[in-house]
Amino acid sequence: METPTALADRKPGLEWDFMRHGIAKGAVSLAIFAALYLILVWTGLVLHESAEALTIIWPAAGLLFMALWLAPRRLWVWILAVQLVVELLAGSLKSDHFVFRGYVPFALANSLDGMVGAFVASRLISTPRVPRLRNVLLFIASIAIGSAAGAVVGAFATTHLLSGPDYLRELQLWWAGNWLGSLCIAPIVMSWVVRLRARQHSAPAVPAVEMMLIGFGMLAMTSWVFSAPPGGVTTILDMPFVILAFVVIAAFRVPPRWSSIMAAATALLASYFASHGLGPFAGDSNPFVRVGAVQLYLATLVVINFLLTVVLLEKRNAFQLLHTSDERYRNFIEHSSEAVWRVELSQPMDPNLPMGDQIAWLQAHAYIAESNLSYLRLNRHMGVPEADARQWRSDAPWVRTFIDHLGAAPHQGYLMDGLQFTMAAESQQLTYIMGFRGVIEQGKLVRLWGVARDVTELVALNERLRQKQERLKIYARELVGAEERARRATAVDLHDGIGQQLVGLSMTLDSLVRRSPPEIRLLLGEATNTVREVQAIAQRVIADLSPPGLYELGLEPALKWLSVYMRSKDNLQVELCVDADETGIDIDMRVLVFKVIRELLRNVIKHSGVQAAMVTITRAPDELRAVVEDRGVGFEWQLSLFEPRAHGFGLWSVADRVRDAAGEMTVDTGPGRGCRVTVIFPLGAAKPRAQQPDLGRDSAVAGRARSA
Repeated sequence: METPTALADRKPGLEWDFMRHGIAKGAVSLAIFAALYLILVWTGLVLHESAEALTIIWPAAGLLFMALWLAPRRLWVWILAVQLVVELLAGSLKSDHFVFRGYVPFALANSLDGMVGAFVASRLISTPRVPRLRNVLLFIASIAIGSAAGAVVGAFATTHLLSGPDYLRELQLWWAGNWLGSLCIAPIVMSWVVRLRARQHSAPAVPAVEMMLIGFGMLAMTSWVFSAPPGGVTTILDMPFVILAFVVIAAFRVPPRWSSIMAAATALLASYFASHGLGPFAGDSNPFVRVGAVQLYLATLVVINFLLTVVLLEKRNAFQLLHTSDERYRNFIEHSSEAVWRVELSQPMDPNLPMGDQIAWLQAHAYIAESNLSYLRLNRHMGVPEADARQWRSDAPWVRTFIDHLGAAPHQGYLMDGLQFTMAAESQQLTYIMGFRGVIEQGKLVRLWGVARDVTELVALNERLRQKQERLKIYARELVGAEERARRATAVDLHDGIGQQLVGLSMTLDSLVRRSPPEIRLLLGEATNTVREVQAIAQRVIADLSPPGLYELGLEPALKWLSVYMRSKDNLQVELCVDADETGIDIDMRVLVFKVIRELLRNVIKHSGVQAAMVTITRAPDELRAVVEDRGVGFEWQLSLFEPRAHGFGLWSVADRVRDAAGEMTVDTGPGRGCRVTVIFPLGAAKPRAQQPDLGRDSAVAGRARSA
């Protein structure tokens, strides 16, 4: 079977499926093939040595090979049937002593020649339409293999059925004749099929006058040289290599489809004169030597022509593709919004030189060899004159930035990305991001590619976004402060208002209970209990709104109250250790630390699976450290960052609060290892992190997160 690649390549254009459009059109195609094949068979029967019927060239082999190669396997039987009929018919008409049984082996030998050659070609040549030297060599090899297979049978028939001469001699002549015939005809068919069905792979036409002059010169010189009698050489023009010169000229100047026709016509004309005992090779008395010399010479002509035409066409197509690719590249680079330039070094630089020597080397040997329009605009912004645009200028911003990072460049192969420089141009500040890629050859730096992108607008957008984020954070802090003040005011109002009223009401009810008759005392007792429950609820609400002692006494008393409160309310045993002087810690920081610790303890209650936690507060001169630790089930901190927040914020809200205060939060946890959360708040003149640009990070993830 044919390879899928070969089938895929031929089916769209080169395949000869003459039955595709019906029996009638298929019959017409076969009739045309039969007529052409008959002409070539008759030509082969004519071009032979009359003395011993030594065939010089068998051109019909080339047409049969191409027909079988291009046709699907299912149609081979029709082509071979036509071939056998035509050869037997031509043999009967041409030969005076035609014997059917004696001529059939010769026709079958030609059939074997075509089938083997076509099969080998279909296996070896995957892209027949593409002009490549490799395809030409495989093409010639396939023809040679097919001719050899047919010669084995043909030579046997000649020596045994016709009592011919030596088998090896006949084998050689048969193989050479069929191979030469295929080399003459097959390239013609192939080049014209490619021209008609795959025009993009064929060469353009040349002026008709030039082709006619070259063709006329080749045929005229062939007639001159090969029509001379044996030993008739008188001048250099009578030598066979003059024809070879015309073949080379035709290969250079004429497209393959016409050059192959000229070469085939030259070979057939030379064979005609040689079959009549004329030409430079007719002087030898041995017919085997005469025919062999002619075949070798003509094969050389045809092969050289075929190879040269395809090699030149391949070269032309390669140059065309290169030109198209270069044109696309230059158009893309020239109109790119990014500045692109190429720095060449007139003398390659050793990357191991000291940094100072590298700077001096670049100053002496580097120059801008190529650049696009955006780079020229960049030069104009820098105020560089057009005459100095190709120089390596140490005062250029991008050169200064490159030199600033030159120390680490040799260790990275001169690959530098993300470099930034700014420059003033037309009353505005321009910002560029650029990168460099060095080319190292034989251990030395030979060139640099640079690319720079104007990110001024992006920087401005980022700055506006940062300002808006800062404004939102200020609003958020003010909102939190207002909320805290409102909670504090609400707690005070509840304590001083409703709380005091409830206390007074409770005292009044107690007095009434003591003075009331027994039948009313029971009702008053129930009312007293209800008032006390309401009073307890109010106290809890007040405690949640504003922890007792936090504002008046400080952080440590508030945390002690919190530990007692959680032990009584949630059955959580809190081990508290406070070793921090609260001097200089403002009330906002105390409130924030208290709320963060309370939220972390609530997470312990909800998720740890234990009833104990440890809280440690320490202080350094410039920071306050709070640690909340439990020995519970733990969790995977990194995975929790990507979980939905539908069930509450938990550590997310804590991280946000810590980040807003320019703090740092570290989570040390893992499944089955418990959890240790460390929160560090800066004190004194620490710069709030909210004033620093922090684009691209999730606002809920503050500081560092570590999961062991």
